Amino acid sequence: MESVEQTKLRLLREAVQQNIEGVRNHNTKPRARPQRLLTLWLWGGFLVASLAYLLAPGHVVSRGSAPSTSDAKVASPAPPPPVADADMEPEPPLSPPRPLNRAVVPLSIKRIVIDAGHGGHDTGAISDSGLSEKEVTLDIALRLRRLIGDGSFEVMMTRQEDRTLPLAKRVEFANSNRGDLFVSIHVNWLEPRDIRALETFYVGPTDDPAVMKLASLENQDSGYSLADYRRIHEKVYIDTRRDESHQLARSIHSELYRALKPVNPVLENRGVKTAPFAVLIGTQMPAILLEVSSLANEDEVKLLTNEDYREKIALAILRGIRGYANNLNTYARKGN
Repeated sequence: MESVEQTKLRLLREAVQQNIEGVRNHNTKPRARPQRLLTLWLWGGFLVASLAYLLAPGHVVSRGSAPSTSDAKVASPAPPPPVADADMEPEPPLSPPRPLNRAVVPLSIKRIVIDAGHGGHDTGAISDSGLSEKEVTLDIALRLRRLIGDGSFEVMMTRQEDRTLPLAKRVEFANSNRGDLFVSIHVNWLEPRDIRALETFYVGPTDDPAVMKLASLENQDSGYSLADYRRIHEKVYIDTRRDESHQLARSIHSELYRALKPVNPVLENRGVKTAPFAVLIGTQMPAILLEVSSLANEDEVKLLTNEDYREKIALAILRGIRGYANNLNTYARKGN
């Protein structure tokens, strides 16, 4: 494609050539001298005007038809590019929240909420011989309260007798009384029946079908609706209490296994796990749920009917609580 200047020169040459040819043709006619002079004068003026127009800067020669006034659009000037401020420093990227260093804010354990699982018309698991989960859990909870009677901790119990207590009420009791720890005591029912297992749970998700089934059974009267789904999800996956709950679970679980293994040699250590139990989701303090035995196994049932065995369970729970509390106190001393 030729440039604007090239177009101007080409048009000028064509005009000059046409003028010359016209003059020559005119000269061939007789008596044409006066007319020839007039013609040269007119063509000369035309060429001067054309030359001035074509050589003027800023004119654009277009071969297309000019747009109509209704179709024409006025282009707005482009905004100037942003100018970087040399004094501005780039903002640091946001990092995910990290657990608070316990040495920064000294913590202590003052109030423990003990939750005896089930109760009233909610019997929980029942052995073939008729021993119910609700009576075993209440007996162990009462023993634990008695053992803590030295005044080192204040004890509050969600239930102190055989009565029905919804899960939401247990959670509300623990939160409203500002408990520092929440310990829920349960007895499992495991298949096959020869299993004799010890498990401890803290809040979190799980892919274990057996744990999901157990959580579903335990959460039947949770009182949650679909509108609570987001809050439950955040509690299970984001809750910052999980680290402390994990530490508490490990401390108590290790003491339980150490105390019970000598008198229950085939006891299986299933360890510390996460599970979305309603009482662990709703409570606002470090919280765990203990499955101290299995009522499906009759040998386990015989041990649970023994008062010394129940006493060992309660005492091991207390040692685990004290171990966790001493660990907190160690962090507090290091922070001073």
